[in-house]
Amino acid sequence: MIKIFSFILANVLLTTLLHAQTESSKPDFYISGGLSISNSHDTTFSYSSYPSLEFGFMKDNFSLGLVAGRSNLSGFRTDEISNYWYELKAAVYLPLGKYNGYALLGIGNYISTKQVFVEYGLGFTRSWNHWGVFAQASNWDGTWYVTPGVSYTF
Repeated sequence: MIKIFSFILANVLLTTLLHAQTESSKPDFYISGGLSISNSHDTTFSYSSYPSLEFGFMKDNFSLGLVAGRSNLSGFRTDEISNYWYELKAAVYLPLGKYNGYALLGIGNYISTKQVFVEYGLGFTRSWNHWGVFAQASNWDGTWYVTPGVSYTF
């Protein structure tokens, strides 16, 4: 499954990059931060919330970003590198009036482990000038999350 997903993601990336080279407009770069909150068996907010920071580019109705984050908000005093993760995430946007809907797909890894995960989901975003807000629902490593966040486009 992971090999098939990686192959599809690589093809989408290659196609997008080749398409971007044929057009004259430049991509918009962005940074965003989010807090993914699960409905997992953990009952405390600190154990069921995953903070993240994403940097990437947007071109037409497509974005590609590199995301990094921490497994949850607890345990900073006895922190280990395996609590942190990174992900390559792609999204396709659909204009819906003042909002944009999007579908996302990503693949990632916990640092210093062999635990690879897949994320997929749907979301909505709204932008004003360079600022934006978003909310998404995604399945990440087998658990469903709701992620509110903010973004800034350069």
